[in-house]
Amino acid sequence: MDSIKDILSQIKNSTSTDSEEVDQGKLFNTDTLQTNPKKMFGDKHKYISQEYQAYGLRIAGKLGDKDRMTMYIKWAKEKPRAILEQALSFTSDYPNAKDKVRIFMWKVKQLENEYKEKKQENSK
Repeated sequence: MDSIKDILSQIKNSTSTDSEEVDQGKLFNTDTLQTNPKKMFGDKHKYISQEYQAYGLRIAGKLGDKDRMTMYIKWAKEKPRAILEQALSFTSDYPNAKDKVRIFMWKVKQLENEYKEKKQENSK
């Protein structure tokens, strides 16, 4: 994911230094960004209208798993965001892992079980 600093530097590099008025469409052209879903996944998912859809695609991109994009979108919609964030952070700590997807899914399951146990303890 590009940081704000990277995005601003890309915008500065793509615009002219003259004091001419710049077309807003050209100034904020997201097609050139590395995190653009069209660039990452092609035209298959070009009709993204909700934030959870973009988040699910971002998870699939970070894990390098284009086959299960719809599953990640569904998870982003249904599962607590904190669980997905923790699992993704845990997975990113293993850069040389053979299968990051398995590590991610295992961690999501583990965190969900912990979440359910805490919920049961609090209800007693």
